[in-house]
Amino acid sequence: MRNIVARLCMSQDGIVDRPEYWLPESSLAGVLDELVTGTETVLLGRTTFEQYAASVAPHDDAAVPLDRARKLVIASRPVIARPRTEVLQGDPHRVLRALKHVPGADLHVVGSVKLVRSLLRWRLIDELSLVVHPVQAGFGSPLFPDRRGLRLISMCAGGNGVLEANYRIDYAAAATSSRSASAGRWGGTWSTDSVATSASTAIRTHA
Repeated sequence: MRNIVARLCMSQDGIVDRPEYWLPESSLAGVLDELVTGTETVLLGRTTFEQYAASVAPHDDAAVPLDRARKLVIASRPVIARPRTEVLQGDPHRVLRALKHVPGADLHVVGSVKLVRSLLRWRLIDELSLVVHPVQAGFGSPLFPDRRGLRLISMCAGGNGVLEANYRIDYAAAATSSRSASAGRWGGTWSTDSVATSASTAIRTHA
């Protein structure tokens, strides 16, 4: 069964939404393509997809990483046409659960924080990859209030102080912790099973 892997940008103080407000312009320019690199099939929420599509000319070769990927968009209405793009029809919970059982490469959710939060509630995300920038956002929303239920599987340092941390999500551990500590809250635990020494270890293409 294929995995669903969420890839998000995060500030040093744990904020994942609206990186255009807290990332330097030099880092923001290629952030979406950085998240997409090495993936074959990308899941996008409508807002993230339309922000990308509106910022790129139809035949602009600069958008190669995302344009090469197969893009599956979760949207309740038509979206801007782009190459290799499909809008998923029907209840996204059922559709994505069914897609996990279809043979193929893993599905990667890039950006699309609202979609990621929905997938976490539905327990459909298997792994979480956070690209952490050494920037204090100062305001915004974290992905979740705590980190119980996250098992660190790899971590590496990139250029300009950027870290990439990859986690496996243990929903059973999160449920147990939330019942005993704070009912109704989703969370996880930090652990250090293995730490990567190169970027290639953390940025994985799933078969």
